[in-house]
Amino acid sequence: MRALALGGAVGPALFSLVVVVSATLRPDYSHIVNFISELGATGTPQAALMNFGGFLPGGVLLAGFGVSLATILPRSRTTLAASVLATLFGIGVALSGLISCDAGCPQTGGSVENFIHDKIAPVSFLLLIAATGILSLKFRSLAAWRSLSVYSGVTSLIALLLLVALVSSLEARALTGLWQRLMLGVLFLWTAVVGLRAFRSEPSEPEEPMAG
Repeated sequence: MRALALGGAVGPALFSLVVVVSATLRPDYSHIVNFISELGATGTPQAALMNFGGFLPGGVLLAGFGVSLATILPRSRTTLAASVLATLFGIGVALSGLISCDAGCPQTGGSVENFIHDKIAPVSFLLLIAATGILSLKFRSLAAWRSLSVYSGVTSLIALLLLVALVSSLEARALTGLWQRLMLGVLFLWTAVVGLRAFRSEPSEPEEPMAG
């Protein structure tokens, strides 16, 4: 189970690499304007590369990271809740590759698949933002993890603000891609930091009662 924690670092690294490669193969694509999901949109060039080389494996690795939190961190309701939320985020990323948006990822109209895809993404973002906030509070009570408490709280706040900026940009589609990448960058850095810390943690950390 400890190896699963590395998914917090490997998943984002793989995902980011595939995003860069896929975008490079599409000269008309803009990291500043376009959604990442547009690289895997139905019927677009290199969609399979983005979906099955980035979204799916990246999401599975991130889900593994989420699962590892429940087994590595001292057991409690809060750590279990955070683990479930982080795992669901990873599942959401994987599903985003299996259920693609239409070309351009329109926010209204389009296919049923496009509608489902557009609902998965914001919920998935909120799940991981919530997980970072919950663990920020939990880390305060864990001596071995206390150093990550403030960092986790700041990550949660910044990611939430960037999500608000992303949503606000949808109508004009101005800087939409930039806000999305900044938000994911902040969250992915957190999963990498926590994942590596979890992988290196001592297995003998005491368990806590499930009450708190």
